[in-house]
Amino acid sequence: MKKAKKLKKNKEEIFTSPDGGETVYAQRKDGSRGRMVSQTQYAKDMDTLRDEEEMVDEYAVKMRRKYPALGKAWKHYKTVWHLIMGNK
Repeated sequence: MKKAKKLKKNKEEIFTSPDGGETVYAQRKDGSRGRMVSQTQYAKDMDTLRDEEEMVDEYAVKMRRKYPALGKAWKHYKTVWHLIMGNK
């Protein structure tokens, strides 16, 4: 049987949030951002949005033209998207 890992609680920890509480970090003693303590689903979605932004810019269109498999996958994605969103 696996034992649960116990977390050390430091009574001197200070918690900070750069986005109004959506993501919470423990602050290090030197003032820098430490480990992530919690993150809401909304904050995770915003991270995903920033990561995927590059998939819809001018360069992405050129890449889909250059690599046919990528273009085909994009067309399939768009088809599924429109099927789902068209039903709402």
